[in-house]
Amino acid sequence: MNQEKIGKFIAKLRKEKNMTQEKLAEKMGVSINAVSKWERGLSFPDVSLYKKLCNELDINIEELINGEKDSSDEAKEKAIISTVKEIEKNKKNSKKVLVLLILFFIITFIIFIYYNKNLKVNLVDDSDFLYDEVISFLKEKEFDENPDSIYKDFNVFYSYHGFGIEKKQSYKYVYMWIYNQSYYIENEEYGSGLAISSGSSMPIKAIFKDNKLQDIIYSKDGKEYVSSIKEMFPGIIEYQVLNYDKEKNINKLFNEVEQKKNIYYDYLNLDMSKITIDDLSYNNLIFSVEYKKSKCDIPVMLNIYENNKYALLKEYKACRSGEFCNLVLQYINPIEGEYDYDVIEIIRHSIDANLYQYTNDNLPEYMIFSGKSHEFITDSDNKYLKELLELIDVDLTNCAKPNYED
Repeated sequence: MNQEKIGKFIAKLRKEKNMTQEKLAEKMGVSINAVSKWERGLSFPDVSLYKKLCNELDINIEELINGEKDSSDEAKEKAIISTVKEIEKNKKNSKKVLVLLILFFIITFIIFIYYNKNLKVNLVDDSDFLYDEVISFLKEKEFDENPDSIYKDFNVFYSYHGFGIEKKQSYKYVYMWIYNQSYYIENEEYGSGLAISSGSSMPIKAIFKDNKLQDIIYSKDGKEYVSSIKEMFPGIIEYQVLNYDKEKNINKLFNEVEQKKNIYYDYLNLDMSKITIDDLSYNNLIFSVEYKKSKCDIPVMLNIYENNKYALLKEYKACRSGEFCNLVLQYINPIEGEYDYDVIEIIRHSIDANLYQYTNDNLPEYMIFSGKSHEFITDSDNKYLKELLELIDVDLTNCAKPNYED
């Protein structure tokens, strides 16, 4: 599952319902910190919350796992790919197709030459300070307009990529991609954890006259996105913008923001050497463990409880192909057992997930979710987790199996 994509999907649906993170957290019975991590793609809701979350967001389990309501590709992209494949398939058997193909490339080449004559822009490199002017303005605007700025230790962090600055007489147009996240310390009743307030990742165009900011134009969403980019940017910049929203580029900006955030909120880091069962446990659940490097859609889950109890979740309710059903993910038939092990050592030899930035290409082996929404990561070199799994004879690398009977 693509956690980042799912996180954005949850955030989008929450906002469409005019629901704050605090309200969603209250409905789900978790901390705002937990909701913020879902939406940032740093974690995924506990399986026990799937049904409740889907009900709140009016979606089904398939949509939650896929992170979208419409999985179709862009129609334009489909058309291009389909056309190219069809040409390659038929060009050997049809002279007519070959002629048309040659004409197509000739016309395209002519259009390209003509178009490029109109791409010339007066980009200047003596005004880079205007990038920082834009960021300063946006940061001040966030403090003024964000209702969460009243909370303790509110702050907003920005990173950006500059595409260029165009000069036209007394005007300068600043083209850039911005990424930002704002945070605050939640109230004591929610655990005094670090909560995300808002965030965005988008291209913008800032207009300056005599080096004084006049306006900021934002890209539009959805079907209007591409057309808004074409209106905002000259052709040579437009191409860069439309091809910028790739994982490696956004991850770079994300990591810059994370680094700034971690430095600012450094005192929030957990003291792993002193953490206790009471710091983790909620409703007898100490923590759950999931293997992250598996390609399973539904993973096996191990729940560790107080009083030396555990439950291994290997089956989930499913519908047969062709049947009508709208199930949320629900594990069934847990395999229960007992353990005799000091499980707190597993946590003490793991890493606080807040201190680790990872992508789908850089996942830890195991993710650990505590009952109180703390999150940890670890690899197989954590001998304490390895010893526990061997003790109770559990292999978390297997996929959970669908059960069509219950």
